[in-house]
Amino acid sequence: MPTTPEPAQSDPQLSEPSRADYLTLAFAYFAVGVTVSVALLDAGTSITRTLVSALVIYAATPQLAFLAVQAAGGSTVVGVLSGWLVASRFGILASSLGARYPDGRLERTAAAINSFDPNVALAMQHERPADVRRIFWLVTAALMVGWWIGTGVGIVLGNVLGDSEALGLDAVFPAILLAIIGSSLRRRDGLTAAVAGACICIVLIPVTPGGVPILASALGAVLALAFGASAATGESKEATS
Repeated sequence: MPTTPEPAQSDPQLSEPSRADYLTLAFAYFAVGVTVSVALLDAGTSITRTLVSALVIYAATPQLAFLAVQAAGGSTVVGVLSGWLVASRFGILASSLGARYPDGRLERTAAAINSFDPNVALAMQHERPADVRRIFWLVTAALMVGWWIGTGVGIVLGNVLGDSEALGLDAVFPAILLAIIGSSLRRRDGLTAAVAGACICIVLIPVTPGGVPILASALGAVLALAFGASAATGESKEATS
């Protein structure tokens, strides 16, 4: 006698984010929003542009990369390209999310635009599309609220806080990037890409305009991929011999 298949269930060992988790994420993005807005104002960006960038770009690393290039004397074009480079990971995150996200072109497009490290990471821990969608948008809401409020507070306090370098805010960009790539450094290909990119930067900083070393450091990833492919080929030949 045929039986009705039971609906797929989420992994019972996976716990969903608690209210405290959402508040923690919101506070983290609040702090980043304050930092980025203060840094933008300190660099001479108008309040209007700071607000627009917070609403349109909605990411700290591209804006901080742009500011880093500008502070180093690089051109606007190189600054924008540097921002695109550090933001390229968002496309990879959106691609990984798409395999589990429910159908619906408009909603999937909106999810792709809002794909960031925390919301994709937490959503991808679940198998059911309904769970993936729910966790993704709940985390996204927490991130957005924290980011926008932090931006507003940073604008209000920008003139009060004074020099961002005196407060150590100039160290936020490298700290954020290190936090993002920290887990990748435990892998051989990730460590190879980081070391190769750092060496490229060190060599080019004295002889190229500001921002160019950041762009050229992306070649470190190419070298890591090539090294990984050759190593995999060598292991395959040894296994078959």
